[in-house]
Amino acid sequence: MNANYFFIDGSALTAQIRQLQRAEPTYRERKLCPREFLTHFMMSLQHLHGGSYKRATFYFPQGDDAAVGEYLRMPDHQHPGEIRDLHFKFCGQKLKKSAEFDKFVEESVPSKFQSRFAKSEKGIDIEMCCDALRLASAARLERLFLLTNDGDFIPLCRTLKEFGSNISILHLSAATAPNAELLREADSYDVVSTNALNAMFFPPPVEGAPVLGESGGFTREGEVALSAEEPTSEKPETEPSDLKIVEDPEAPDKEG
Repeated sequence: MNANYFFIDGSALTAQIRQLQRAEPTYRERKLCPREFLTHFMMSLQHLHGGSYKRATFYFPQGDDAAVGEYLRMPDHQHPGEIRDLHFKFCGQKLKKSAEFDKFVEESVPSKFQSRFAKSEKGIDIEMCCDALRLASAARLERLFLLTNDGDFIPLCRTLKEFGSNISILHLSAATAPNAELLREADSYDVVSTNALNAMFFPPPVEGAPVLGESGGFTREGEVALSAEEPTSEKPETEPSDLKIVEDPEAPDKEG
């Protein structure tokens, strides 16, 4: 029986994407593909899940669809084969002016103090905890792969371990400093490697494209990158003329 689950704290994921984009300009204007994200961990952590999982759930606040689409390349549910045990759960509530507040905290407050600020949403962590405890209490949860950096999940980690489940904390990149107290309650901690990280963001970077800040920006999705080579003439090549220059016999001698 598949008893491995992936729970992704959507707000933590988008926050880590923003931090990555600030640290690595080549990720700006690109979106994370959830399927590639999940595929990476299925390949790299086989020693923990044995190559199988039951479902991966991404948790986002209700009414936050536009913000989610800004950072994630959402799959087309009507396209055959696009979804494979992947669920996007919209629950809880996003508070007003959340984007402004999140930007202020992420850009102005040191990471070690960010957990002390009130969150710009409510109900998401409760929903995640309820889902996890429901599985664990029915002996249907062997290992929970949890992407978050929120210390509020520490009691959940302790309780799940009492039920006999394992906890694996995931992070998108090293650009986000991990919560040390949360990691002490986890059974493992893994971060996406640099090479794998680049492969799960779309569109792929344009080879030779300028980095943001060096020449004003870089190619956006749907735009064509300009060539660095010199422009060539659009005129067709012509054969040399077969006309000969006839000298005027009455013209004065140049040597004279």
